[in-house]
Amino acid sequence: MSYGKYIRELVQADNSFLEELERSNSGRNDIQPPVEFETGKLLSFFIRLTNAKKVLEIGTANGYSTIWIASALKETEGKVTTIESKERLHLEAIKNIEKAVLSNQTGFIFDDAQVAVKKLLASKTEFDLIFQDCGKYLYPLMLQDTIDLCRKGGLIIADDTLFKTNDSVRDNLGRHTDQYNKAVFSRNNLFSTIIPIGHGLTLSMKK
Repeated sequence: MSYGKYIRELVQADNSFLEELERSNSGRNDIQPPVEFETGKLLSFFIRLTNAKKVLEIGTANGYSTIWIASALKETEGKVTTIESKERLHLEAIKNIEKAVLSNQTGFIFDDAQVAVKKLLASKTEFDLIFQDCGKYLYPLMLQDTIDLCRKGGLIIADDTLFKTNDSVRDNLGRHTDQYNKAVFSRNNLFSTIIPIGHGLTLSMKK
């Protein structure tokens, strides 16, 4: 038995709509693959562990990871702000969040990720947790802005950061996430580690 199958036998989804969305996402070639089930559960765990109230997600896609995040924030009485640059996915995510009955826990931004983050910086907004899952080439380019948006003691979590070790992933994607990892681990104001879950998660706490 694979460890993924074993986990699924034990771990429950945080929202009943997640499994339906997971089935509908399976086999689609018009969206990027969403986070793995165990990655979604870990995001939910960190939100509950830190009692996060304000979360930023960079890269909504069709809302699968957003539902994990918003479900946890329903417990902590918080809210996620999620950014998506593709209108089709932005509109699909809104519908999926409504089906999951999490609209009160979710705020949507339809904009280029870099532009949206600059606007948030200008508004002096700070977040308890930031989940980075947009275009991989943007990871190193947006690192400083995500650090500035994160409160002291807050978490920055980046997905797919072990792409460089995966031969089935295009080289350029692995190159961008490798640049991100090297930048993260060079920062004295971050305490970071990488865990081999899904395609890799880089976890950074802002000192």
